[in-house]
Amino acid sequence: MNYKIISALAAVLTIGSHAVYAQERIKDFHISNYNEDGSPDWVVTGKEATVHETHVDIEDMEAKYYSKDDTIDIKSDKAKMNKEKMDVYLRDNVEIESTEGVTLETESLDWQRTDNKVNTEDWVEVKREDFQLKAKGLDGDTQLKKVDFKEKVHMQIPDKNGKDFTIITCKGPLEIEYNDGKAVFRDEVVVESSEGKMFSDKTTVFFDLENKKMKKMVAEGNVKIMRGENITFAKKATYFGEDGKIVLEGEPRLIYFPEK
Repeated sequence: MNYKIISALAAVLTIGSHAVYAQERIKDFHISNYNEDGSPDWVVTGKEATVHETHVDIEDMEAKYYSKDDTIDIKSDKAKMNKEKMDVYLRDNVEIESTEGVTLETESLDWQRTDNKVNTEDWVEVKREDFQLKAKGLDGDTQLKKVDFKEKVHMQIPDKNGKDFTIITCKGPLEIEYNDGKAVFRDEVVVESSEGKMFSDKTTVFFDLENKKMKKMVAEGNVKIMRGENITFAKKATYFGEDGKIVLEGEPRLIYFPEK
């Protein structure tokens, strides 16, 4: 790998060197890496950096991570970069934003640069065009394409007119594989909309990636649907978002309270 350090004191930080320059301060810190074909791999900059034997403390860190079809911007007030692996621990006002319009906000984040992974135990908020999400803890890739949200999940999905929301909560985890257009909610799942509430052990949401909306929803295990005073039970229920139709499977049972 070809590391380049651009600063007036660049000599104090040479990747792979055994020299130690503890407590050395660098203004306008800048370090970058390029692929073998000359294309950029990632860039890390900061207002100020303090160089230690094994790591670098960075103030007002900004980074760019370049993938094949996306560019990820990463920011934080403070960061600690491992000099050997170049992994970064970020804290205070951490933000990730992609060119596709995906944003993530949290208070701490481990960025494992070599493995292209991010994780945290703190609360996170994620916004996309087709949903908004809040959860405690995550483990996923830097592009946020494949992510596990660990617990206390709360997701809002706008309807096709953008005037109302479907709200899904679960104890967790929530597993998202966005390239496959799929999100799997587990444990004490509750789906709430203007039409009623649905409870289940597991609910899988399928997204229409082209039109940025929910395509269908499949609830499994102890399914209960409440619409007003009417209650429906089944082992499995499939809701089709386009026409609002529900298909019940596995010993469906309806408790119906007529108005008269």
